[in-house]
Amino acid sequence: MISANPSHDTSTWTILGDSPEVMAVVGVNLSLAILGFLGAFYLMHLRLRLAQLSDWLLRQERQSRHLLPLVQRWLAQRQQSSQQTRDRLQQIEQRLQLLQQSLSVILWLLRQRGRIRGRNRAVSQGKNSP
Repeated sequence: MISANPSHDTSTWTILGDSPEVMAVVGVNLSLAILGFLGAFYLMHLRLRLAQLSDWLLRQERQSRHLLPLVQRWLAQRQQSSQQTRDRLQQIEQRLQLLQQSLSVILWLLRQRGRIRGRNRAVSQGKNSP
């Protein structure tokens, strides 16, 4: 290699380039630079994903803000309907219990009446027979 400056000796650079220590330092620097670029790419990709997630969450929050009053009213109506149904069921159970008691009394009366008729028949048949 011909140098423009005659006092400049390029043999020193050739010797340093052949040195294993220099090659190791250059390799480490190159590796660190590549890792830095990969890390930056990963962080840029992560930032993009987080921005997308943030946008999605913001849209969901806006939609839920509009739906929340509707849901509250719907739930209140369902609770009121459930309470009304429970009240009706309790009334029906009370009526059913009263009906069962009434039927029991009627059946008892019919049995008592049948026994009395049976005795009267037996008594009347006993008087009629010789």
